[in-house]
Amino acid sequence: MLAACDSQRSTTETADPAITRSVPTEAVSFRKEVTDGDHRFVVQTTGEGSQRQLMLRAEKNGRELTTTSQPLNGQVSDVVITNLNGNDFPELLIFVADAGSGSYGQLMGYEFMNQGRRPVALPDLSGPATQGYQGHDQFKVVGNEVQRMFPIYQPADANCCPSGGTRTVRYSLPEAGLTLQQVAFADQK
Repeated sequence: MLAACDSQRSTTETADPAITRSVPTEAVSFRKEVTDGDHRFVVQTTGEGSQRQLMLRAEKNGRELTTTSQPLNGQVSDVVITNLNGNDFPELLIFVADAGSGSYGQLMGYEFMNQGRRPVALPDLSGPATQGYQGHDQFKVVGNEVQRMFPIYQPADANCCPSGGTRTVRYSLPEAGLTLQQVAFADQK
């Protein structure tokens, strides 16, 4: 059997035309395209269950800035483009829910400059905001802040049944840094 490799094709050529193998493709489990001015971002995941593959493509004025792929433990719940710190560089925020019963929230964020990108980090919960926290995070951007909402668990609550209301933790991105800073939190019954 003869075989040839051609990067332009997704099949393998053989001496027997009846035998062709196609490259397997995984089902897309999440896809969202967001734009801001001359920036365009496509975020896509493939796979099922807790182990997925995340693909990120960033363009400016139609020219590719980066295309990356990395393993992801969990699933993307949303993608937002914003400018939290008010500079000229947009931030791409990818909100992720971990696999498992807690669905602990993560943020994968990047600030895109003229040349390259820098990671934006969400710090671990700390201090009084952690009381009653057992995951089930939801995120949204309101104005120039990221808001993280989750149910509050009382000591006797089962994972299915939080009874302490909802906590909202607000974060801002300082002009000189790339780590979100907790501004305040409030509980609602």
